Amino acid sequence: MTSAAPIENLGGRILAALPAAPADFPPDYARFYVIGQLIYPIGFLAHIGFFILFNHLDLKVLAAFNILSVTVFAFAMWQHNKGNMKRAYLTLIEVPVHAALATVYLGLFAGYWLHILIVVSITLLVPFISRPIRIGAGIVLSLLMASIAAYAVFNEPLIPVSNEIYAFFLTSNILVMATLIISILVSFDIAVIRAEKAMQLEFSRAESLLLNILPAEIATRLKAQEEPLADSHDNVSVLFADLAGFTDLSRKMSASELVNLLNDLFSRFDKLTKHHGAEKIKTIGDAYMVATGLSGSVADHAEKIADLALGMQQAFGEFRRENNVDLKLRIGVHSGAVIAGVIGKQKFSYDLWGNTVNVASRMESEGIPDQIQISTETREKLPECYKTAPRGEIKIKGHRVRATYLLEGRR
Repeated sequence: MTSAAPIENLGGRILAALPAAPADFPPDYARFYVIGQLIYPIGFLAHIGFFILFNHLDLKVLAAFNILSVTVFAFAMWQHNKGNMKRAYLTLIEVPVHAALATVYLGLFAGYWLHILIVVSITLLVPFISRPIRIGAGIVLSLLMASIAAYAVFNEPLIPVSNEIYAFFLTSNILVMATLIISILVSFDIAVIRAEKAMQLEFSRAESLLLNILPAEIATRLKAQEEPLADSHDNVSVLFADLAGFTDLSRKMSASELVNLLNDLFSRFDKLTKHHGAEKIKTIGDAYMVATGLSGSVADHAEKIADLALGMQQAFGEFRRENNVDLKLRIGVHSGAVIAGVIGKQKFSYDLWGNTVNVASRMESEGIPDQIQISTETREKLPECYKTAPRGEIKIKGHRVRATYLLEGRR
């Protein structure tokens, strides 16, 4: 457990008892709202305590002023709870006025001039005032505190009291001031811890999303701002899979049913892709594109794609039986050279280009439903343990006539 954990746990219990900031508040306003939920009630109670003390000591002017102070802090709590933080903050002008009055009456050693430090601390955290003004106000308040203290050094108090009363005043003021400043720091620290946790959570989510879109190596290079992000691969295998009969089926299904059906199938394909060390490139409608040989061990890319294709064929059979759908799966594979890279600045994507991609796509589109059609180039890279059957030569649009084979399984 980190050192911040006890503060977080204590703060969590305290904050659970306080009203939450309005939902439309930005983070800096929400932090300041929490601070106000602590300091205004403490200030209200402290002034009630000082009123009782001054009244008991027959300090009538200070007791009367504390009645005004209690009213001011009650107004501040009311306005703050309504979300009017600016009005609540303005009431803090009472603190330096009160500090000056009490110091003039009771002198330096009563310690009332120290209360201005509280206003300095709060002012530096105010979100609705620009930073230069906040710093300037903090400096002015600090100079005011020093001036009040200097006045008390060179002037006798209007109402001298005994050393015991001075000690009591000083102790009380230090306790009140410490309580308020600790409340400010703790509430701000809790807000920072929560913000850091939320930021880390969002970073993890963003990282996870990035790795769902891009290969890990590509994601690392993208974060390093490498441009352009492109690679040439001399020997990879590309697979396309497409559903025959999907268009007719989609007319009979609702949008949610259709999406759930595709999500079920492609999730099965995603697991197989990861298991066989392949890289999912993208889905295009009801088509699925994947490649091997882009990273890691690339010598067996044809074997990996063949095992993946056979696994997809088996998984599709299970999917079809479980969902009772009249669909068939065409798979096409070709091996060769490609260019891989990331395009786009905002909605970027990782893609492959080259003749190999075009031929692989034609292997699928010109294939036979529920069969895996592979090119001669892919077959030549497969060891003898794979069983293939010649399909014959087919004419591929935009390409020469090619001999193709059907992958039937392992021997």
